[in-house]
Amino acid sequence: MEDIESRKKIYEEIVMNPGLHFRELQRRLKMPTGMLEYHLNVMIKDGIIIAKEDGRYRRFFANTVMSSKERKILGLLRNNVSRKIVLFILDNERVNHKKIVEYINLSPSTVSYYLNKLVKNGILKKEIAGRENYYSVIEPKIVAYTIIKHRKSFLDSLVDNFAKIWEEKI
Repeated sequence: MEDIESRKKIYEEIVMNPGLHFRELQRRLKMPTGMLEYHLNVMIKDGIIIAKEDGRYRRFFANTVMSSKERKILGLLRNNVSRKIVLFILDNERVNHKKIVEYINLSPSTVSYYLNKLVKNGILKKEIAGRENYYSVIEPKIVAYTIIKHRKSFLDSLVDNFAKIWEEKI
């Protein structure tokens, strides 16, 4: 019976916060590593949840009707820097590298790393104009809708402010 209760808690956390990685699930549930790992593996094997690899993270989603694009967007936006970059670009439509660096307040190489990851995963588009690199969101309505739909799972005031503004646009 304890196994069922543990899996129920895990599943509810994943449903409420799709795309969480293992350590974040562990922190939120205050569950020992081995126990959480065991239950996640059973739930994956039984088809209750899905695990997607995201670089060095393994992200978990409920096996519900959610497109692979939505899973990809959520997985990438679970990272604070990526989320901040995407929200900034959505608000400004087309932004050069320098303005993103100024906004994010990280080194240019760090910002480039996250921008390249977002471009590689089909979230952002990179345009070269002379010596400047400009970035825009490929499908802004889909990305914005995904953020709005799952905003409660981010616990981020930046997402809340964004959602309020974009809900008026959509």
